[in-house]
Amino acid sequence: MAGVSWRAVLLLAGFLLVAPPVFVMGPLAGLLLVSRPASGREWMWVAGLILWSGLWLQQSGGVGVQWVRAAAVLLSGAFVALTLWRPSQHFSRALVATGVAGAALAAWTAALGIGWASIRRAVEADLAAYHRAVQAELAGASASREVLAQVSALSDTVALLYPGLMALAAVGGLRLAWAWYHRISERALGAPPAPFAAFGFSDQLVWGGVAGLALCVLPPSEGWRTVGVNLLLVWSVLYATRGLAIFSAGSARVPGPVLAALTLVAMFMLPFVLGGLTLLGLADTWLDFRRRLAASATGG
Repeated sequence: MAGVSWRAVLLLAGFLLVAPPVFVMGPLAGLLLVSRPASGREWMWVAGLILWSGLWLQQSGGVGVQWVRAAAVLLSGAFVALTLWRPSQHFSRALVATGVAGAALAAWTAALGIGWASIRRAVEADLAAYHRAVQAELAGASASREVLAQVSALSDTVALLYPGLMALAAVGGLRLAWAWYHRISERALGAPPAPFAAFGFSDQLVWGGVAGLALCVLPPSEGWRTVGVNLLLVWSVLYATRGLAIFSAGSARVPGPVLAALTLVAMFMLPFVLGGLTLLGLADTWLDFRRRLAASATGG
């Protein structure tokens, strides 16, 4: 097992706090099983992951929870199947697996006669229950109406963007699963994931932003507008992450104190920073900044 850095542990812990744990545990357990674990340590990981995933999948819940469970199972199966077919360290494999799982999930819900409206109502009901619990807790602390209104607005936003948020959680979970798989397995398939500074994906993904914007500006129906908003969310986060990777690649020669100061300033200007990173990632489609940085470093 390769050494585990504190950053890897923090990333995994952070993901488990904000996203469905099975989005990591399911694919990781499947990858370890298809690699034919031989050591006791590997089997301990497999047993723990299966137990954790099973307990999570057995929890009670309505249509929204069932939808996430089905998504997790389909996501794990799609990613393991793609790995067996063509192991690769490229991030695009996680995107393809998420897309395949999303299409299968849409077909499954359509076959059962479950529309997105039903799923959204279930999600809104779960969020409303959470909002009532927060409201009761904050009321005892003499919380202002503004705070309660912000919590309510956040719940509405989460309900609208729920598919996009789950897609991003799926992509992030698969990336983490692939990284931890190479730390745990003694006979791992394929190469370990590339460093974050090399993060990238197909340039053709730029058309996803065009499609999302078109659906938002000229929506044929409210349902398609929801699709466009969620598509834009996923597209923006992916390109912002690509921009951050470019910045990470270029900051290798920046002194530590300067980098720390820039990080502190960025925390107070987060919306502008995120917009700038998204534009940087988008511009990389045509300018390939990291290739230029590498050529500059070697005197090319």
